[in-house]
Amino acid sequence: MVASVVFCAGAACAAGNAPPVLKGGITPFTETPDHPQVPDLALTRPDGSGIHLSDLRGHLVLLNLWATWCGPCVQELPSLDKLQGALGDTSGGKGGFEVVALSLDRGGARVVTPFMQNHGITHLATWLDPKSTAMSVLKPRGLPTTLLIDAEGREIGRLEGDADWNSPEAQALIKFYKK
Repeated sequence: MVASVVFCAGAACAAGNAPPVLKGGITPFTETPDHPQVPDLALTRPDGSGIHLSDLRGHLVLLNLWATWCGPCVQELPSLDKLQGALGDTSGGKGGFEVVALSLDRGGARVVTPFMQNHGITHLATWLDPKSTAMSVLKPRGLPTTLLIDAEGREIGRLEGDADWNSPEAQALIKFYKK
């Protein structure tokens, strides 16, 4: 059994509100003790342009580590796409929410771009990890692994395995931390 640490502030804590429960294929969403700063990963687009994870500061970020060869990753990708479509904010303003689906495929854009097109993924941007940094610095136990990162770049918690990110529970979880 995995213990969960409640990370809430202000009126939510005072009212005794706990985060909604979201179950995953391996573990439920579990808060990360001490909420460490997430390393500043370099994210690359298929055209070679890129940003750093720190460029998304000010946003609540759902960072999903996945690969095209990972069955559970492929299964959950459409729900991540729907979550981005429902709650994502691509306006560039602060205080928004963004799903970052980071492909760990060694084949890069050559593999990932047609995969996204063939699977009808329309709301998620394609992000690549050409130096395979995410696995070594974030230390997921497997794929998919999804981290929820606060507006200051700290890891709120993570979920290991696939999940239905389009579910009412997932949307409630995001809305709970977006307050």
